[in-house]
Order: sequence, then structure tokens, then C-alpha cells
Amino acid sequence: MTDTLTETETTAQTTPPEPSWPEALGGRRLAGMLAEITGQPVTAADVEELVAREHLVAVDSYKGWPLYATAAARELDAGLVGSIVSARVAWSEVSLTRDAAAERIGWHWRDLARMGREGRIAIGPGDRYRIADLDKLAVEAEGEQHVTAQAAADILEIRPTDWKYVEAAGWIEPADTYERGVGRYRTVTVALYRLGDVRDLREMPGVDWEAARGLGKGVPSPLREYAKLAPTRADAVKAFAQQLADRHDTTVWAWHSPYSGRWELDWERVDGAPTQETVRGELAADPVVGLYAEEITLCPTWGRITRRARRLLEPDAAVIVDTETTDLYGQTIELAVIDAATGKVLQNTLVKPTEPISAGARYVHGLSDEDVAGARPFEKVLPRLRKVTKNRVICAYSVEFDRAVILGDVRRAGKKPLHLEPRESWYCLMEAYASWLGSNRWLALGGGHRAAGDCAASLERLEEMARGKGTTFTPTR
Repeated sequence: MTDTLTETETTAQTTPPEPSWPEALGGRRLAGMLAEITGQPVTAADVEELVAREHLVAVDSYKGWPLYATAAARELDAGLVGSIVSARVAWSEVSLTRDAAAERIGWHWRDLARMGREGRIAIGPGDRYRIADLDKLAVEAEGEQHVTAQAAADILEIRPTDWKYVEAAGWIEPADTYERGVGRYRTVTVALYRLGDVRDLREMPGVDWEAARGLGKGVPSPLREYAKLAPTRADAVKAFAQQLADRHDTTVWAWHSPYSGRWELDWERVDGAPTQETVRGELAADPVVGLYAEEITLCPTWGRITRRARRLLEPDAAVIVDTETTDLYGQTIELAVIDAATGKVLQNTLVKPTEPISAGARYVHGLSDEDVAGARPFEKVLPRLRKVTKNRVICAYSVEFDRAVILGDVRRAGKKPLHLEPRESWYCLMEAYASWLGSNRWLALGGGHRAAGDCAASLERLEEMARGKGTTFTPTR
């Protein structure tokens, strides 16, 4: 008997099956799906544009990541998707990223960002700059770039150590500042100067720049005679901060805020002292820094958070907790706890839930139902969680999320939450970090979306806050 295939059977054998996509996907994976369907090089930026034009709407989210319905994406007109891709590609050909833009015109990226804030240049889609606008700006704003003291000294062909005499003479003042990390535990304030102002110094009458050039190490600079004896505000504040540290045997932080242009001071309280009133009195009584008392802020918000962070890093004071879940505010499928003082892992385990892991959650943390099938249920890991968190402050990057997830699992297990329930037992690192930075935005952690990794990333945030801002002064005696 001869085997024959019907036309339907032949088509079924020769046509590859359509790929199976989850009901909802994040932007990056949805871009991959659209690229496969349309044959266009769709990126996550194109998905964002589709959302901005209201052709796609988020139907769900997971830990702040929007998810979009794959069914709605399939119904999109291929021509529409193609036009958005073409527009992005065309824009990419006439624009540059921030770093490439700065390199093209020989500026620092901070100058470009500043020009953007001032409305001197527009930032287009994808945070890119139009090349024509860059070239025009480079001509029109030549000299407005900011340079460091080292670069300024190079322009004047003098030693970097001699630049302090230029400043002390009152010939130039910083146009801006920024904080640069020095080692792991401190930062320094770096002054920036307007390039045009530095160049103008070369034409200052009565100054023998030639005599100041090419001097060897240790040779006195002729620029000293122009320098004023009075210390600058920064010198006065820093000297006072060191005196405060020595006088009260405590740690002091001094930071120059680029937002307000003011100096901010705070310090570790030793047995509750010195108080703010004490320091304010000492500040006013100091004959040098007292001249700047109205320009100095005592006890800013970040100082209070720094002191709290330092206490949380003391031995046996706190732990850091993180969970991964079946869905947004779903059941725990991974739980980690580390010691805040040492970073030691106290608990790190997968947890078997009673519901399947959603596609959106799997997209974020990468864990599947198969990964947790052999894990212990929550009621079996709860005793260890209670033990390692007892009598400790429970820190989490998002307390609203992790506390709700854990308490939900405790209720489903029919157990008592004990010390896990009171809100005062918890400390939200995300809220603290945003306040410490002076930001009102939700700040991504960047820990990889696995429990132990997110705990480690949270500890880095806590340690950063504990270091304080600006320059740290410790007792010299």
C-alpha cells in the first residue's frame, strides 16, 4: 500500500510551528518578538516609542518593570512598527550618544549635561545629541567649558601647586563643583573653572606669567606675592570641621552642595553631644569661619541618615533581607538574609510556592517552576528566618514589597509573624538612599534580581550612606 499525504498534512510538516510567547513580556523581550514577527531590527527603544504613542499599554508590572500583552503586540501594523524603526535608525545616523558627543567636540560630558539643563542644546530620543547642534554649540560656546585646577594650571603653564595662589589672589572662582570618590569610604569636592576665565588670566596686566613657568620642584613661586592671606570659605569650613572633630573627639563630615552652593556640616553624636546648638554657637564664635556662618547648613537630612546607617552596620544590629516571588506581591520562591555588619550569608534558599511562577516574574529573576519544584515550602524555612532576624533591625531595599510578601506567606502557612510584623522592625534602604541623595525618584538597585545578589547590592548602598558626604574629618589626637 502506497503512503500518501494530504495537502494539509504536507503543509503541517513543512511549515515550522509559530513560537510560543508568554501572555505578557517586558520591553526588551517584546522587542525581540516584534523583530521576529516583522523582520525589522526592533529594539526596546522602539517599544518605548510605541508606548509613548499609545499603541501599546502596560497590562502588568513586576518590581517596577512594565509588562505588555503579546496579543496586542501581534496586532500592531507592520508598517507602523517599520516606520518607528526607520525613524530611530535615521536619528541614530545624525546623532551621537553622550560620550561620543563629548569626544567629538572635545568637551567633558558634564559640560554637555549642563548646557542641556540651561536649554543651550536639546537632548533627543535615546538621550542622544544631534551632530549639527553639537558642532554649532562648540563654536558658539567655546570657552564656556569647565576645567579642573590641574587642567587650568596646564593652560597657564604653571605648576598645579601654584594654582592655589591664583585663586587666593581673587582672580578667579570656581564655576561649579562635583564630588569625586577617594578610596572606598570618602569623597572630595572637586572645583571646576570656566575655560574662558582661565584663558583671560593670561592677559592680566602686571602679572609676570613667564617668571612663574618652568619652575622646578620646591622653587618658590612669584605668584605668592599676589595671594591674599585670608583663607577661602572652603579652607575656613574645612579647618573648622577638623577643629570640631578634635574638640569633641568625633567624626565630622563637610560637603559643598552643588545644588544650593552652600556648605553642609554634620557629625557623629558621642553620648548625644555635641548638640546642634553647641556647634552653632562655636561656629558663630569662630573669628574666621564665623564670617561664613550664614552660608553653612548644619545637620542636613543626609547627615541623619548617615548616622543611622553607621548604627545599622554595628555588630548584631541589623540584617538585610530580599525575596524573589511568583509575581508582583506573589509568594516567595527565593529568600536570602545577610548580616549587615559582616556581609555573612545567614540564609539563602529556594522556596517551593503553592502557585506557578508568572511569565513576567520569570523574565525578571530567571527562576522557573522546575527550579523550585524540589525546594522546601515556606513554613519549613520560616523558623530559620525568625532566628536570624530576631532582635535585629530588618533592612530591605523595598520594605513595602518584601515585608508584604513575607507576611503574606506567613499567613498562608498558618503561622504567627511575631517580630516580622511590626513596621518599626523594618528599615527601607531605598527610601533612605533616595533621601540621602536628595532624590524623589524610585531608584533601581541593580543587584541582578536574585535574592543573595540583591542583599549584597543593598549592603553596598548602606555602606555608601554610612560613609557620609564630602570630606570626612576624624580626631587627630
